[in-house]
Amino acid sequence: MQEERIARTITRPAREVPVMIETDVLVCGGGPAGTAAAVAAARQGASVALIERYNHLGGLATGGLVLVLPHFVDHGRQVIGGFGLETRSALLEHGRAGMRKHGDDTSAFDPEALKWLSIRQCHDAGVEVLHHCWLADVVLREERVAGVIFESKSGSGAALAKVVVDATGDGDIFAWAGAEFEHSNQGIGLPFRLAGIDVPRWQADRAERHQWHVDFWKRLREEIGWSRPFYIEHLPPQPDMAWGNNMHSVADGLDVRALSQIDMDARLKIHQAVERIRAELPGFENVWLVETASQTGVRRTRRLAGTFRLTAAEVSQFDYRHEEAIGRGNDYRRRGPVYDIPYGCLVPKSLDGLLACGRCVSTDDEALEAMREIHVCWVTGEAAGVAAALAAKRGCQPREVPIGVLQQVLRESNVAFAD
Repeated sequence: MQEERIARTITRPAREVPVMIETDVLVCGGGPAGTAAAVAAARQGASVALIERYNHLGGLATGGLVLVLPHFVDHGRQVIGGFGLETRSALLEHGRAGMRKHGDDTSAFDPEALKWLSIRQCHDAGVEVLHHCWLADVVLREERVAGVIFESKSGSGAALAKVVVDATGDGDIFAWAGAEFEHSNQGIGLPFRLAGIDVPRWQADRAERHQWHVDFWKRLREEIGWSRPFYIEHLPPQPDMAWGNNMHSVADGLDVRALSQIDMDARLKIHQAVERIRAELPGFENVWLVETASQTGVRRTRRLAGTFRLTAAEVSQFDYRHEEAIGRGNDYRRRGPVYDIPYGCLVPKSLDGLLACGRCVSTDDEALEAMREIHVCWVTGEAAGVAAALAAKRGCQPREVPIGVLQQVLRESNVAFAD
Protein backbone atom coordinates (compact mmCIF):
# COMPACT_ATOMS: atom_id res chain seq x y z
CA MET A 1 0.00 0.00 0.00
CA GLN A 2 2.77 2.42 0.91
CA GLU A 3 4.65 1.77 -2.35
CA GLU A 4 1.46 2.40 -4.36
CA ARG A 5 0.82 5.63 -2.47
CA ILE A 6 4.36 6.90 -3.08
CA ALA A 7 4.25 5.98 -6.77
CA ARG A 8 1.11 7.98 -7.48
CA THR A 9 1.43 11.67 -8.31
CA ILE A 10 -0.75 14.62 -9.16
CA THR A 11 0.02 17.81 -11.06
CA ARG A 12 -0.22 20.99 -9.07
CA PRO A 13 -1.73 23.81 -11.14
CA ALA A 14 0.52 26.79 -11.80
CA ARG A 15 -0.50 29.92 -9.92
CA GLU A 16 0.68 33.42 -9.09
CA VAL A 17 2.29 33.78 -5.66
CA PRO A 18 2.19 37.19 -3.99
CA VAL A 19 5.53 38.62 -2.87
CA MET A 20 5.05 39.32 0.83
CA ILE A 21 8.65 40.15 1.73
CA GLU A 22 11.49 41.92 -0.09
CA THR A 23 14.59 42.37 2.04
CA ASP A 24 18.37 42.46 2.05
CA VAL A 25 18.79 39.30 4.13
CA LEU A 26 16.26 36.51 4.57
CA VAL A 27 16.88 34.04 7.40
CA CYS A 28 15.03 30.73 7.12
CA GLY A 29 14.60 29.18 10.55
CA GLY A 30 14.52 30.82 13.98
CA GLY A 31 16.59 28.43 16.08
CA PRO A 32 19.79 29.55 17.85
CA ALA A 33 21.72 29.85 14.56
CA GLY A 34 18.88 31.62 12.75
CA THR A 35 18.25 34.08 15.57
CA ALA A 36 21.96 34.90 15.76
CA ALA A 37 22.12 35.35 11.97
CA ALA A 38 19.10 37.63 11.85
CA VAL A 39 20.24 39.85 14.72
CA ALA A 40 23.83 40.02 13.48
CA ALA A 41 22.76 41.00 9.96
CA ALA A 42 20.37 43.66 11.25
CA ARG A 43 23.04 45.12 13.52
CA GLN A 44 25.15 45.65 10.39
CA GLY A 45 22.42 47.83 8.90
CA ALA A 46 20.77 45.29 6.61
CA SER A 47 17.02 44.94 6.34
CA VAL A 48 16.27 41.45 7.66
CA ALA A 49 13.29 39.12 7.72
CA LEU A 50 13.19 35.84 9.63
CA ILE A 51 10.72 33.08 8.76
CA GLU A 52 9.88 30.48 11.42
CA ARG A 53 7.33 27.64 11.33
CA TYR A 54 6.57 27.58 15.09
CA ASN A 55 5.09 30.35 17.25
CA HIS A 56 8.37 30.99 19.05
CA LEU A 57 12.09 31.39 18.45
CA GLY A 58 14.86 29.22 19.83
CA GLY A 59 14.31 26.03 17.83
CA LEU A 60 15.39 22.86 19.59
CA ALA A 61 16.88 24.92 22.43
CA THR A 62 13.40 26.04 23.46
CA GLY A 63 10.72 24.01 21.69
CA GLY A 64 12.96 20.94 21.77
CA LEU A 65 13.88 21.43 25.46
CA VAL A 66 17.62 21.13 24.85
CA LEU A 67 18.33 23.15 27.97
CA VAL A 68 22.07 22.71 28.50
CA LEU A 69 24.88 25.00 27.34
CA PRO A 70 28.34 23.40 27.23
CA HIS A 71 31.47 25.15 28.44
CA PHE A 72 32.40 28.47 26.83
CA VAL A 73 35.98 28.44 28.16
CA ASP A 74 38.43 25.57 27.71
CA HIS A 75 41.85 25.44 29.36
CA GLY A 76 41.74 29.20 29.83
CA ARG A 77 40.80 29.82 26.21
CA GLN A 78 37.62 31.77 25.44
CA VAL A 79 35.81 29.66 22.84
CA ILE A 80 32.39 31.30 22.67
CA GLY A 81 32.05 35.07 22.55
CA GLY A 82 29.87 37.42 20.52
CA PHE A 83 26.15 36.72 20.32
CA GLY A 84 26.39 33.45 22.25
CA LEU A 85 28.17 34.96 25.23
CA GLU A 86 25.84 37.96 25.14
CA THR A 87 22.81 35.66 25.25
CA ARG A 88 24.08 33.45 28.06
CA SER A 89 25.13 36.50 30.09
CA ALA A 90 21.65 38.04 29.72
CA LEU A 91 19.98 34.82 30.88
CA LEU A 92 22.28 34.62 33.92
CA GLU A 93 21.78 38.30 34.72
CA HIS A 94 17.99 37.87 34.76
CA GLY A 95 18.24 34.76 36.93
CA ARG A 96 16.88 32.57 34.15
CA ALA A 97 19.97 30.40 33.82
CA GLY A 98 22.40 28.87 36.27
CA MET A 99 25.77 27.17 36.31
CA ARG A 100 25.50 23.40 36.59
CA LYS A 101 28.45 22.70 38.94
CA HIS A 102 30.57 24.80 41.27
CA GLY A 103 33.53 26.09 39.30
CA ASP A 104 32.22 24.60 36.05
CA ASP A 105 31.49 26.66 32.96
CA THR A 106 28.51 24.60 31.79
CA SER A 107 25.05 26.00 32.38
CA ALA A 108 21.34 25.39 31.97
CA PHE A 109 18.53 27.80 31.16
CA ASP A 110 14.78 28.33 31.31
CA PRO A 111 13.38 27.73 27.79
CA GLU A 112 10.67 30.36 28.22
CA ALA A 113 13.34 32.90 29.08
CA LEU A 114 15.26 32.12 25.89
CA LYS A 115 12.05 32.50 23.87
CA TRP A 116 11.51 35.92 25.43
CA LEU A 117 15.13 36.98 25.02
CA SER A 118 15.27 35.87 21.37
CA ILE A 119 12.19 37.95 20.58
CA ARG A 120 13.67 40.91 22.44
CA GLN A 121 16.95 40.67 20.54
CA CYS A 122 15.19 40.53 17.17
CA HIS A 123 12.83 43.36 18.08
CA ASP A 124 15.63 45.63 19.27
CA ALA A 125 17.67 44.96 16.12
CA GLY A 126 14.72 45.68 13.82
CA VAL A 127 14.25 42.17 12.45
CA GLU A 128 10.88 41.40 10.87
CA VAL A 129 9.77 38.04 12.29
CA LEU A 130 7.09 35.92 10.65
CA HIS A 131 5.90 32.95 12.69
CA HIS A 132 3.52 30.21 11.48
CA CYS A 133 5.17 29.99 8.07
CA TRP A 134 6.14 26.66 6.56
CA LEU A 135 8.92 26.86 3.96
CA ALA A 136 7.85 25.08 0.78
CA ASP A 137 10.22 25.85 -2.10
CA VAL A 138 13.08 28.01 -3.29
CA VAL A 139 13.18 30.85 -5.83
CA LEU A 140 16.13 30.46 -8.22
CA ARG A 141 17.44 33.03 -10.67
CA GLU A 142 20.39 31.97 -12.84
CA GLU A 143 21.85 29.49 -10.32
CA ARG A 144 21.38 31.97 -7.50
CA VAL A 145 18.99 31.64 -4.59
CA ALA A 146 16.80 34.72 -4.75
CA GLY A 147 14.17 33.83 -2.15
CA VAL A 148 11.73 31.21 -0.95
CA ILE A 149 8.10 30.19 -1.21
CA PHE A 150 6.26 29.59 2.05
CA GLU A 151 2.80 28.50 3.15
CA SER A 152 0.74 29.90 6.03
CA LYS A 153 -2.83 30.47 7.12
CA SER A 154 -2.67 33.55 4.88
CA GLY A 155 -1.97 31.30 1.88
CA SER A 156 1.11 30.99 -0.27
CA GLY A 157 3.68 33.77 -0.17
CA ALA A 158 7.10 34.59 -1.57
CA ALA A 159 10.04 36.21 0.18
CA LEU A 160 12.78 37.71 -1.98
CA ALA A 161 16.22 38.69 -0.75
CA LYS A 162 19.71 39.63 -1.85
CA VAL A 163 21.08 36.87 0.39
CA VAL A 164 19.30 33.90 1.96
CA VAL A 165 20.58 32.21 5.11
CA ASP A 166 19.61 28.55 5.48
CA ALA A 167 19.17 28.06 9.23
CA THR A 168 16.58 25.30 8.89
CA GLY A 169 18.80 22.73 10.56
CA ASP A 170 17.95 20.26 7.81
CA GLY A 171 19.39 22.24 4.90
CA ASP A 172 15.98 22.48 3.26
CA ILE A 173 16.78 25.58 1.22
CA PHE A 174 20.10 24.51 -0.22
CA ALA A 175 18.73 21.02 -0.94
CA TRP A 176 15.74 22.39 -2.85
CA ALA A 177 18.10 24.70 -4.73
CA GLY A 178 20.13 21.75 -5.94
CA ALA A 179 23.27 22.23 -3.87
CA GLU A 180 25.41 19.20 -3.13
CA PHE A 181 25.01 17.76 0.37
CA GLU A 182 25.57 14.72 2.56
CA HIS A 183 22.96 13.00 4.72
CA SER A 184 23.16 10.90 7.87
CA ASN A 185 20.92 9.77 10.73
CA GLN A 186 21.27 9.75 14.49
CA GLY A 187 19.12 8.86 17.48
CA ILE A 188 16.02 11.05 17.74
CA GLY A 189 14.53 11.86 21.14
CA LEU A 190 11.76 13.74 22.91
CA PRO A 191 12.96 15.59 26.03
CA PHE A 192 10.54 16.47 28.84
CA ARG A 193 10.34 18.35 32.13
CA LEU A 194 9.05 17.25 35.54
CA ALA A 195 8.09 19.44 38.51
CA GLY A 196 6.97 19.02 42.12
CA ILE A 197 10.17 17.21 43.10
CA ASP A 198 11.87 17.24 46.49
CA VAL A 199 15.29 17.60 44.89
CA PRO A 200 17.41 17.49 48.10
CA ARG A 201 15.70 14.26 49.17
CA TRP A 202 16.16 12.72 45.72
CA GLN A 203 19.84 13.67 45.57
CA ALA A 204 20.52 12.41 49.11
CA ASP A 205 18.89 9.07 48.41
CA ARG A 206 20.76 8.74 45.13
CA ALA A 207 24.06 9.33 46.94
CA GLU A 208 23.19 6.82 49.67
CA ARG A 209 21.75 4.11 47.40
CA HIS A 210 23.64 4.63 44.17
CA GLN A 211 23.35 1.07 42.88
CA TRP A 212 19.62 0.93 43.62
CA HIS A 213 19.09 3.97 41.40
CA VAL A 214 21.22 2.47 38.63
CA ASP A 215 19.12 -0.68 38.78
CA PHE A 216 15.87 1.31 38.91
CA TRP A 217 16.59 3.11 35.63
CA LYS A 218 17.64 -0.10 33.94
CA ARG A 219 14.42 -1.77 35.08
CA LEU A 220 12.33 1.25 34.04
CA ARG A 221 13.72 1.23 30.50
CA GLU A 222 12.96 -2.47 30.22
CA GLU A 223 9.40 -2.04 31.50
CA ILE A 224 8.47 0.74 29.08
CA GLY A 225 10.38 -0.77 26.16
CA TRP A 226 12.99 1.97 25.79
CA SER A 227 16.29 0.47 24.64
CA ARG A 228 18.34 3.67 24.34
CA PRO A 229 19.39 6.37 26.86
CA PHE A 230 16.59 7.69 29.09
CA TYR A 231 17.38 9.68 32.23
CA ILE A 232 16.44 12.72 34.31
CA GLU A 233 18.66 15.40 35.80
CA HIS A 234 18.05 18.41 38.01
CA LEU A 235 19.02 21.60 36.21
CA PRO A 236 19.22 25.18 37.49
CA PRO A 237 17.61 27.61 37.87
CA GLN A 238 14.30 25.92 38.86
CA PRO A 239 14.57 24.40 42.38
CA ASP A 240 11.92 21.66 42.06
CA MET A 241 12.23 20.60 38.44
CA ALA A 242 14.04 17.90 36.51
CA TRP A 243 14.94 17.62 32.85
CA GLY A 244 14.36 14.35 31.04
CA ASN A 245 16.68 13.62 28.16
CA ASN A 246 16.60 10.57 25.94
CA MET A 247 17.22 8.93 22.60
CA HIS A 248 14.24 6.99 21.25
CA SER A 249 15.53 5.46 18.01
CA VAL A 250 17.77 6.06 15.02
CA ALA A 251 15.64 7.28 12.12
CA ASP A 252 15.62 9.64 9.17
CA GLY A 253 14.70 13.08 10.47
CA LEU A 254 13.28 13.92 7.04
CA ASP A 255 10.77 11.04 7.12
CA VAL A 256 7.43 12.42 8.31
CA ARG A 257 6.04 8.97 9.14
CA ALA A 258 9.11 8.05 11.17
CA LEU A 259 8.93 11.33 13.07
CA SER A 260 5.22 10.90 13.76
CA GLN A 261 5.74 7.37 15.07
CA ILE A 262 8.54 8.52 17.37
CA ASP A 263 6.39 11.37 18.72
CA MET A 264 3.47 9.09 19.52
CA ASP A 265 5.45 6.22 20.97
CA ALA A 266 7.72 8.46 23.04
CA ARG A 267 4.85 10.39 24.62
CA LEU A 268 3.03 7.20 25.58
CA LYS A 269 6.16 5.76 27.16
CA ILE A 270 7.14 8.98 28.94
CA HIS A 271 3.74 9.08 30.64
CA GLN A 272 4.19 5.43 31.64
CA ALA A 273 7.65 6.23 33.02
CA VAL A 274 6.38 9.17 35.07
CA GLU A 275 3.81 6.92 36.78
CA ARG A 276 6.55 4.48 37.74
CA ILE A 277 8.86 7.30 38.89
CA ARG A 278 6.10 8.75 41.08
CA ALA A 279 5.47 5.37 42.69
CA GLU A 280 9.08 4.38 43.39
CA LEU A 281 11.59 7.25 43.43
CA PRO A 282 12.05 9.05 46.79
CA GLY A 283 11.26 12.73 46.45
CA PHE A 284 8.95 12.19 43.48
CA GLU A 285 5.70 11.46 45.31
CA ASN A 286 4.14 14.70 44.02
CA VAL A 287 5.84 14.84 40.65
CA TRP A 288 3.91 15.89 37.55
CA LEU A 289 4.76 16.08 33.89
CA VAL A 290 5.10 19.75 32.95
CA GLU A 291 5.64 19.20 29.24
CA THR A 292 7.09 17.07 26.52
CA ALA A 293 9.00 18.88 23.82
CA SER A 294 6.88 20.53 21.13
CA GLN A 295 9.72 19.97 18.64
CA THR A 296 11.06 16.49 18.07
CA GLY A 297 14.73 16.07 18.89
CA VAL A 298 16.29 15.51 15.47
CA ARG A 299 20.05 15.66 15.88
CA ARG A 300 21.18 15.57 12.23
CA THR A 301 20.00 15.13 8.65
CA ARG A 302 21.57 17.02 5.72
CA ARG A 303 25.01 18.62 5.77
CA LEU A 304 26.10 21.14 3.15
CA ALA A 305 28.94 20.29 0.79
CA GLY A 306 30.77 23.56 1.24
CA THR A 307 33.96 25.07 -0.10
CA PHE A 308 35.58 23.71 3.08
CA ARG A 309 34.64 20.48 4.89
CA LEU A 310 35.61 20.35 8.56
CA THR A 311 36.65 16.85 9.61
CA ALA A 312 36.79 14.81 12.81
CA ALA A 313 40.59 14.92 12.68
CA GLU A 314 40.47 18.72 12.82
CA VAL A 315 37.80 19.21 15.50
CA SER A 316 39.56 16.69 17.78
CA GLN A 317 42.80 18.70 17.88
CA PHE A 318 43.72 20.65 21.01
CA ASP A 319 44.04 23.86 19.00
CA TYR A 320 43.09 23.58 15.33
CA ARG A 321 43.55 26.86 13.46
CA HIS A 322 42.56 28.08 10.02
CA GLU A 323 43.38 31.39 8.36
CA GLU A 324 39.77 31.92 7.25
CA ALA A 325 38.21 31.29 10.65
CA ILE A 326 34.92 33.00 11.49
CA GLY A 327 34.95 31.86 15.12
CA ARG A 328 35.74 28.84 17.24
CA GLY A 329 34.01 25.76 18.57
CA ASN A 330 34.65 22.98 21.06
CA ASP A 331 33.40 19.49 21.91
CA TYR A 332 30.58 19.38 24.47
CA ARG A 333 31.58 15.81 25.43
CA ARG A 334 35.08 16.57 26.66
CA ARG A 335 37.61 19.23 27.56
CA GLY A 336 40.63 19.95 25.42
CA PRO A 337 39.71 20.11 21.73
CA VAL A 338 39.13 23.63 20.40
CA TYR A 339 38.92 24.32 16.69
CA ASP A 340 38.58 27.17 14.22
CA ILE A 341 35.50 27.14 11.97
CA PRO A 342 36.48 28.16 8.41
CA TYR A 343 34.13 30.42 6.47
CA GLY A 344 33.97 27.78 3.73
CA CYS A 345 31.85 25.57 6.02
CA LEU A 346 29.01 28.06 5.46
CA VAL A 347 29.48 28.57 1.69
CA PRO A 348 28.12 26.12 -0.92
CA LYS A 349 30.58 24.79 -3.49
CA SER A 350 28.82 26.43 -6.41
CA LEU A 351 25.39 27.77 -5.42
CA ASP A 352 25.23 31.56 -5.01
CA GLY A 353 22.98 33.82 -2.96
CA LEU A 354 23.01 31.53 0.07
CA LEU A 355 24.87 30.76 3.29
CA ALA A 356 24.23 27.92 5.73
CA CYS A 357 24.58 27.90 9.50
CA GLY A 358 23.74 25.70 12.47
CA ARG A 359 23.78 21.92 12.32
CA CYS A 360 23.63 21.73 8.51
CA VAL A 361 27.04 23.31 7.77
CA SER A 362 29.83 21.55 5.88
CA THR A 363 31.46 18.86 8.05
CA ASP A 364 32.02 15.15 7.91
CA ASP A 365 29.62 12.95 9.85
CA GLU A 366 31.77 12.59 12.96
CA ALA A 367 32.79 16.25 13.16
CA LEU A 368 29.14 17.33 13.23
CA GLU A 369 28.77 15.84 16.71
CA ALA A 370 31.06 18.56 18.05
CA MET A 371 29.47 21.23 15.84
CA ARG A 372 25.74 20.74 16.29
CA GLU A 373 25.29 22.03 19.85
CA ILE A 374 23.59 25.36 20.66
CA HIS A 375 26.71 27.34 21.54
CA VAL A 376 28.50 26.52 18.27
CA CYS A 377 25.30 27.17 16.29
CA TRP A 378 25.37 30.70 17.71
CA VAL A 379 28.90 31.09 16.31
CA THR A 380 28.08 29.96 12.75
CA GLY A 381 24.79 31.87 12.82
CA GLU A 382 26.42 35.16 13.79
CA ALA A 383 29.06 34.73 11.10
CA ALA A 384 26.47 33.91 8.45
CA GLY A 385 24.42 36.97 9.39
CA VAL A 386 27.37 39.36 9.24
CA ALA A 387 28.60 37.86 5.95
CA ALA A 388 25.11 38.07 4.43
CA ALA A 389 24.81 41.74 5.43
CA LEU A 390 28.24 42.53 3.97
CA ALA A 391 27.38 40.75 0.71
CA ALA A 392 24.07 42.60 0.43
CA LYS A 393 25.73 45.94 1.12
CA ARG A 394 28.58 45.35 -1.33
CA GLY A 395 26.36 43.88 -4.02
CA CYS A 396 28.49 40.73 -4.21
CA GLN A 397 27.97 37.03 -3.64
CA PRO A 398 28.62 35.63 -0.15
CA ARG A 399 31.65 33.70 -1.42
CA GLU A 400 33.15 37.03 -2.58
CA VAL A 401 33.02 38.74 0.83
CA PRO A 402 36.63 39.60 1.82
CA ILE A 403 37.54 37.30 4.68
CA GLY A 404 39.61 39.99 6.38
CA VAL A 405 36.66 42.38 6.44
CA LEU A 406 34.35 39.67 7.78
CA GLN A 407 36.81 38.71 10.51
CA GLN A 408 37.28 42.33 11.53
CA VAL A 409 33.54 42.90 11.95
CA LEU A 410 33.23 39.68 13.96
CA ARG A 411 36.13 40.69 16.20
CA GLU A 412 34.45 44.04 16.81
CA SER A 413 31.37 42.06 17.87
CA ASN A 414 33.45 40.20 20.50
CA VAL A 415 33.50 36.88 18.66
CA ALA A 416 36.28 34.71 20.07
CA PHE A 417 39.29 34.03 17.86
CA ALA A 418 42.46 32.06 18.50
CA ASP A 419 44.64 35.14 18.94
